[in-house]
Amino acid sequence: MSDRDALLHAIAARPEEDTPRLMYADWLEENGEPERADFVRTQVYLAQPGLPSGDKPALVKRNVFYLTQWVREWQAQLPPFAGIEWGDFNRGLIEEVRAINEAPIVNHAAEVFAVPGIHILRLWRLTDGTLFRSNGGRALALVPELERLRVLRIIAGASASAVAALLDSPHLRNLTALDLLGSSADDSTAAALADGRFPHLAELNLGGTRIGSAGALALVRSPHLDGLQRLDLGGNWHMDAGARSALKAKFGKRVKL
Repeated sequence: MSDRDALLHAIAARPEEDTPRLMYADWLEENGEPERADFVRTQVYLAQPGLPSGDKPALVKRNVFYLTQWVREWQAQLPPFAGIEWGDFNRGLIEEVRAINEAPIVNHAAEVFAVPGIHILRLWRLTDGTLFRSNGGRALALVPELERLRVLRIIAGASASAVAALLDSPHLRNLTALDLLGSSADDSTAAALADGRFPHLAELNLGGTRIGSAGALALVRSPHLDGLQRLDLGGNWHMDAGARSALKAKFGKRVKL
């Protein structure tokens, strides 16, 4: 494995850490890409908490320069795939991939996740498995590259069966955020989420779904969700007053109802 490949592997394995990115910046500078090296360092430093106020203006100015003069060229180096859109640069790298549905990810997973910073997947929908179509959740669940994901968002909806099949994936255990807003997630979905399959989950959005009192109480009774920092159940009208009270008692200000 080359030095570059080792650095990219380290970034992929620990996307939340700054050190591998700064080491990659050093490699870029040593290998004839000083502008990109400086861009990575600039965005990493800008994102750090506690940045001295006196340092910020110069960093912001440099960041704007690279965003206007260089980013388009770097974006053009990314592989183009039908149905896929690349996200913005954050901390020097592209971190998010957006897809019209699961098919482009299933078909191009190796190439998509070869982009080193990718750890966020945003899907418009999952194929629901009805009318002779395959279950998109089941197809996506088989993709081993999902181990890279820390954040998964399905933003336009998915059937309960497609969601269930996807959440059964053995490759999603590293998720820290899951967004199923507006999907058909139901009480069985809540029970699955309560069973400890996502030990690092800190953000869970189940707003506007079909979760009722039974699902809410499954979340309340779970010993595996104490690490949740944000739980959104807004717009779920099937929960009774007792379930709502139990959610507030368990999660306090961390839950939105």
